Amino acid sequence: FDPDKIMLHTEDRALIMQNSKNTSQLYKMDLEKGKVIEEYSVGEDIPVVEFNPTSKFGQMTNEQTFLGISKNGLFKIDPRLSSKNKLVESEFKQYKTKTNFTAMTTTSFGNVAVASKTGEIRLYDRLGINAKTQLPGLGEEIKGIETSSDGRWVLATCKTYLLLIDAKIKSGKYANSTGFMRSFSKDSKPIPRRLQISPQHIAYMQQQTGNALDFTKAHFNTGIDAKETTIISSTGPYVVQWSLKKILRGDKDPYLIKKYVLNVMAENFKFGTDKNVILAMTDDVTMVNKKSFKKPTRETLVGQIGKNSIVKTIE
Repeated sequence: FDPDKIMLHTEDRALIMQNSKNTSQLYKMDLEKGKVIEEYSVGEDIPVVEFNPTSKFGQMTNEQTFLGISKNGLFKIDPRLSSKNKLVESEFKQYKTKTNFTAMTTTSFGNVAVASKTGEIRLYDRLGINAKTQLPGLGEEIKGIETSSDGRWVLATCKTYLLLIDAKIKSGKYANSTGFMRSFSKDSKPIPRRLQISPQHIAYMQQQTGNALDFTKAHFNTGIDAKETTIISSTGPYVVQWSLKKILRGDKDPYLIKKYVLNVMAENFKFGTDKNVILAMTDDVTMVNKKSFKKPTRETLVGQIGKNSIVKTIE
């Protein structure tokens, strides 16, 4: 068994896992017992690309169902179904064309955003129907996607840049609604903001690592009733945070950077705050304070930071 993707479930008492050797099966691990207690079949011809809670904070509730995507479809999984196949047929949206879905996420209202290999993003108010909004891609695969809690902002991660999309409808009959609930008019679809590292800073980073940029999935700070203010991602040993306020007012370099000796595999904000960032390194898990990030300069991008800078190690 080679666990690939994992998701917290049912009040954080369980993990849903995927075995990379059989992507049509999912497994539920009871975290209190420390063992797999259930196995869910989605269908032999429906390999699961990604799975997600039914709403943004769904894993904090006792909600049993969860969502998933295949390359060409969206579906709900209900472990309570008596049949071997746990896919809910009434909420299964299968596309005949090659949509090549790669990532999905949900808002706190249960709206769904799905991204594709070509960079297209589809916004749904619920499963089982056509997308309310389809945003054209820039030609590069989207590795990960996230939304703000209220669905106003959509954040997509590509290999060398991030995309920030304002999903709020600004004018017309459906003003103040979002692209999840209503369709944008043809001439008012939002233009994504492309979040990039400046060429000068990239040159310093590549000089140190010898590798091109390759961003991990970006995240907003999040929490119940928390307002999204900051974005976090990483590439190699560099952790990068963007200020949403600076992005929206058009600052030239709206990001701060922190460099480590080891590569960072994944990162996210501590739940409910943007003050602390939890990092998964190749051999450690640490938490650092937001204030330790610095403006990108030759010194901050080239100099190395050891474990002395770690505020707290999570046991």
